[in-house]
Amino acid sequence: MVTYRWAPAAVAAGCQVITLLDGKGHDIGHLDYQVCHLCGAAHVNTIAIAGPWQGMGLGREALHRATDPWSAYAWSTSRQSADGRKFFAAMAEETGMDFVPGAVRCPHIIASPPESRSGGALGRQE
Repeated sequence: MVTYRWAPAAVAAGCQVITLLDGKGHDIGHLDYQVCHLCGAAHVNTIAIAGPWQGMGLGREALHRATDPWSAYAWSTSRQSADGRKFFAAMAEETGMDFVPGAVRCPHIIASPPESRSGGALGRQE
């Protein structure tokens, strides 16, 4: 069972974090991203899943939880590793979103570390 916890942005277009916790409450991954409603833009800063938990669809689920409410927005990502390029290519095909790597972000989205990696439970548990 994996729990997804969401920590909202503290400021407009600030960092939001989805943290993945295993059944014992241990942090097994995270997705941090920013959404600018003014510009209709969004950016994935990082997505990371612990090695033993990779390949189970957890990153996919976390990304869907972040993007589904804002699927009409222009999404970009930070520069990607080889594995990241494969992941985002598969997600682009699945969602129809581009996930442009290293794209210029809107002026409201600034790179900042997440305020917190804790928060309320996010939707269903698996």
